[in-house]
Amino acid sequence: MEENKNSNQPIPFRKTNAWKSFLGKKWAFPAIYIGTAAIILAIVMWYQNSLMNTAVDPSQTTNDVTVTQPGPETPAPETDKEEAVPASGTTPQLAWPVAQGVTYQKGMAFFDDQLPKEEQQKALVKYDNTFIPHTGIDIVSTDGKAFDVTAALSGKVLTVENDPLAGYLVEIEHTDKMVTVYQSLDKVLVKPGDEVTQGQKIGTAGRNEYEKDAGIHLHFEVRVDGNSVNPEQYLTSAEAKTQ
Repeated sequence: MEENKNSNQPIPFRKTNAWKSFLGKKWAFPAIYIGTAAIILAIVMWYQNSLMNTAVDPSQTTNDVTVTQPGPETPAPETDKEEAVPASGTTPQLAWPVAQGVTYQKGMAFFDDQLPKEEQQKALVKYDNTFIPHTGIDIVSTDGKAFDVTAALSGKVLTVENDPLAGYLVEIEHTDKMVTVYQSLDKVLVKPGDEVTQGQKIGTAGRNEYEKDAGIHLHFEVRVDGNSVNPEQYLTSAEAKTQ
C-alpha cells in the first residue's frame, strides 16, 4: 500500500536557470559583445543616413541669398579710377622743364591704362627682357644734344641721387603733396634742402641705362600724394614745344 502511495505522488519539476546556463558557456561573453557592437553600429549608420537625406543641397538658393561661384572666365570687377587732385582742389600750372632757347619734342608718353592697346604699347619700357609701364614723359632736343633742365614749379629740393639705372635724379617737393621728378640727368646744380623757383636751372639732360634707346633725354614725372600721374594734365597747355 505504501509503495502504491509513493508511486502515485507527482514527481516535482526542477526549474533550470537557462540564463545562468548560457552565461556558463565560454563563448557567451564574446557573443554578447559582438552582438551589442553590431546593434550599435547599425543604429549609428541609420542615424547618419537620415541626416544626409535631410541635409540642404548647397547649390540651392533661398529667396534672400544667392551664392555665386566665380568662374575662370569671370573677371573681377574694377572700380573707376580717378585722377589724383591736389588737396587744395586747384590744379597748379607747371612749366615745361626745359630752358629757354631749346628746341625739343616729346618722346615716350605716360602709360595710361584707359587708352587703346596700341597707345599703351607705345608707353612700355623694355628693360632686361621685361616691359614696364612708363611713369612719366620723356623730353628730347630735336638736335640730339644735351640741354638745360629747369624746375617746373617753385619748391624745395627733396632728393638728389645718382641712380645706376636712371642716372642723376632730382625730386622737388611742392605744395598740396605734389612732387616733380627729373631723371636721366648728366649734371646736377642743386642739393637737398635748396629752395628753387619755377624756371630755375637744376641740371643738364643726359643718358641713362634704363632707357638706353632714348638717347639724351629728360625723364619727367609728377606725383600727387605718392601716386604717379600724367604730367601733361599739369603742364601749361599753351606751351609750345619750342622755346
